[in-house]
This record gives sequence, C-alpha cells and structure tokens, in this order.
Amino acid sequence: MNHNEIIDLILSSVEKLPEQPVTSITYGAHIVAVESHKMGLATWASGKHPVSAKNLPAPDKVGSAQELAQLIYDDNPLKSSLGVAALNSLLPDPEPEDIADINAGDLIMDLGKGKNVVVVGHFPFVERMQGCFNNFKIFEKKPQFGDLKAELMPEYLPAADVVAITATTISNKSLATILSGCSAAATKLIVGPSTPVSPIMFELGFKYVAGTIVKDKKVVRQGIVEGLAFKQIQGVRHVILQN
Repeated sequence: MNHNEIIDLILSSVEKLPEQPVTSITYGAHIVAVESHKMGLATWASGKHPVSAKNLPAPDKVGSAQELAQLIYDDNPLKSSLGVAALNSLLPDPEPEDIADINAGDLIMDLGKGKNVVVVGHFPFVERMQGCFNNFKIFEKKPQFGDLKAELMPEYLPAADVVAITATTISNKSLATILSGCSAAATKLIVGPSTPVSPIMFELGFKYVAGTIVKDKKVVRQGIVEGLAFKQIQGVRHVILQN
C-alpha cells in the first residue's frame, strides 16, 4: 500500500458513522486534542517544539469531525496531525474484553526476548530496554543520544523480529515506507497517542494497536494547555488491541 491507500483504509473506519460537530480543539506545545463524539488526541508530527498553532483552524471555522479528519491527507504534518486527532475523536472505544492488560513498553519487552527489535520513535520506555534483546535499534527523525537516523532504517528493518512504530508516522507520511521495509514475519506494533484504536489497523499488518483513551477531558485539556509532553499528561488510559 502507498501512503494515501493507508489513509483511505484508516478513514474507512469512520465513514459510516453519524456526522459529529467539532465542539472543541485544544492546541498545545506537543499535543492536540479534538472533541466531537469524544476527545481524540494526536502528537504533533513535527521535530520542532513547542508547535505554533497560529495557522491552524479554530473550532468555529471547521465543519464536522469527519471533514476535519480529511486533513490527514494534507502534506503539512501539523494539519495532518490535527486530522488524526479528529479521526480519533470519532472512533468508538473498544470493548473491555478486547483490551490487553499490559502497557506497550512491557509488551515489547516480552515480545523481544532473544530477538532483534526495532523501535521507530524515541518513546520514554526505550531507556530501560538497552541490553535486553539480541539486537536493539531506535530510529528517530531527530535522533537523541543512542538513536539512529531514520534514513538508516532500510538497513535494519528486514532483519527485525519485532517492530514498534510511532503513530506519528501516519502524519509525517513515512508509515507506508516503514511497513514495506519490514519482514512479513515480523511482529508489528503501532504505538502512541496518535494511534487510531481500531481493528482497522490490523489490516495494515499490525499484531498490536497501542493507543490512548481519554478518561478525564478537563485534566487532559489542562495538561495540553500547560504545554506538557504526553508522558506527563494525566487523565488518560493506555490501551492495547491484539489481533
């Protein structure tokens, strides 16, 4: 699949849902939240933080959440991130029996024992993973200490047994390329607040879909307005769907 085909598939998960007005958009330095059916989140797909939202629309300037979600196609990664948050605001919460009771970091630790592991995106949990696997590589567009540049992924992806991919790759247009570089036998996870928590993601080859459900909108709004990074945001529940 190319990138637009991936977006077509993801958006198909909400195309038959009732139209929902956007009631609120909350812009922060690292996170954006859109409220319609519920509150949906996304991490800004930008290497520069804090992000300026001055050229992004206000709630009274947009139509339905379905219309706003169409911004996922936009070449501007900030507008695309806003579209992802709108999409996530429309998705129904998963049934309790469909949720795995484990966080993404622990899941990767379990899956990666004795194996070659690649993580795309510098998540907070990667700090405790060094030395835990047969081989471990972290790739970032803006590498931190110990990370490799994203351009080097094609060299390592084919040999990876476990690949955990940040959902911001939906907004920065790199997801299709990353998936095409993975072995068909690799166990693939999509991870982070931008993740569409929907079984539709299984159709892209993901075994696990690790995202977020907002439990306390007021607390989340406050954290976003204060400019907190996602790991500091309270009022959310981390959930994992397993195929």
